[in-house]
Amino acid sequence: MLHIVNMEEIQNLLLRVPEIVEYYERRDIRFAEKTKDWLVQVERVLADNKLAVLANVASLRGILISAERGSLPAGVEIAGQKTVRKIKSAVAADVIQKASSLVSDAIAGTSAATAEGDRLARQLFALAKRKNIIPLNAGCALHVDWLKAVLKAISDDTELGPGAAHLTGLVGFYDALILLDRASAAVAAT
Repeated sequence: MLHIVNMEEIQNLLLRVPEIVEYYERRDIRFAEKTKDWLVQVERVLADNKLAVLANVASLRGILISAERGSLPAGVEIAGQKTVRKIKSAVAADVIQKASSLVSDAIAGTSAATAEGDRLARQLFALAKRKNIIPLNAGCALHVDWLKAVLKAISDDTELGPGAAHLTGLVGFYDALILLDRASAAVAAT
């Protein structure tokens, strides 16, 4: 399972897709180039995280490279005269849709677990604050030490302990600290 920061890096790449599709909508000649650049970035991040979907994304980039050379892949239809530009744009639109779908599916499990962990961390932190078991930050040299003390305090509580165990089991110890940090900021803001 991916760590939160890695998953969010991938999600940020997915959030760039609408910006790239704007090039297609404007009939900008750079659409295929922007799509290929995005695919290269996605491949790099997937490789860094050792996700097997990298192979699928790389093969989609290969299809786009083939289209840049004038080859029309099966299943892609072009209205009117088949120019290289039309082929590139049509294939790029198809490739970016398939790649974003593949990548979204690859991180869906981590995304769902993180969302559940986020809800749980917020609930645990709010309940711990209400029970007045959150330690003061003043005694900790580093913020991470305070977060560890918060997680320990929640874990040691007989009522909240099972929730803390579920949180760390769901996302892992270090990601639980990240979620508790976010929860502390959210609770402080209310």
